[in-house]
Amino acid sequence: MQEAKLSGEFQFGGKTLAVNLKVVFFEEEHIFYAYLPTLDLTGYGNTDNEARESLKIVLDEFLRYTLNKNTFFIELQRLGWKIKNKKKPMTPPQMSDLINSNEQLREIINHKQYTTSNYPVNLPAFA
Repeated sequence: MQEAKLSGEFQFGGKTLAVNLKVVFFEEEHIFYAYLPTLDLTGYGNTDNEARESLKIVLDEFLRYTLNKNTFFIELQRLGWKIKNKKKPMTPPQMSDLINSNEQLREIINHKQYTTSNYPVNLPAFA
C-alpha cells in the first residue's frame, strides 16, 4: 500500500492551532481504512481515496459535534491530549503512548500491513 496524503481544513470562528496528526492506513478483508489514533476516528471505503474522504467527513462531524456540545476539550483530555495554556494550548499524545494504551492501534501495528502519513489539521485553540 502506498503512502497516502490527506489534507483539509475545518473552519472555526476563532483562533486555530495547526497540528500534524499521524494517520494509519491499512486494508482488511478488501476494505481500506484510515485511522486517526490521536482522535480515535476511522474512515473506510472500497479504495484508499474513499477511506481518506470518509475520514475527512468523520473528523468534520467529530469537531462539529464536540464544539456544539461544548465537550471538545473534555474529549481531547479523555483521548490523552495535554491541555496547557494560550501559548501552547494542546499537545496530542505520542504514538508510543497510544500504542501502549490503545488496543486497536496495537493490533494494527503488530498484525497488519500498514502505512502512515501526517494529516495537517486546524483545531480550535479555545472553544
